[in-house]
Formats: sequence, C-alpha cells, structure tokens
Amino acid sequence: MEELADGALKGLLRLVGIVVRVLIWLIWEFCFETVAWYVGWPVCRAISLGKLPQESITDHERAPSLTNFNVSMVGLVSLFGTAIVVTQLAGLD
Repeated sequence: MEELADGALKGLLRLVGIVVRVLIWLIWEFCFETVAWYVGWPVCRAISLGKLPQESITDHERAPSLTNFNVSMVGLVSLFGTAIVVTQLAGLD
C-alpha cells in the first residue's frame, strides 16, 4: 500500500514540476522576450535616433542575445516607469 501512495506522490510531483516549467517558460518567453521587445524597440529607436537596434521590430527572434536582452530590459523599465507615472498622476499612490 505504501508503494502505491509513493508512486502516486511521485506522479503528482512530476505533474507539478511540469506545470511550474510551463509557467516559467510562458512568463519568460511571452512577457519578457515578446511584450518587452515590442515596447523597448521604439524606445531604443527614439533614443538612438533610429540607429539601434538594427533588427526590425519583427525580428526579435533573430536578434543577438545581448541586443534582445537590452531592448527587452528597456521595454520593462519603460513599462514600469509608465505605470509609476500613471499611478502618481491618478493619485493612486
């Protein structure tokens, strides 16, 4: 009987592990690499006067890793900065 419970527990832990991996992938791939890229790309273009990044806005998958990371970080900082300014202006702070 203990072997049956042990097997069920292992199966449940594997399922939880798979769900956690999928959620981490979804957060990283969708939120960071996709949404942040599309927000950060025009910001980087405006700051560099149209020179950087050299990849087009739809080529984030072909961009070098460092470029992808930098543009995505600019996008995240822009999103958080915009959220802070909007909450301050709306008096929600």
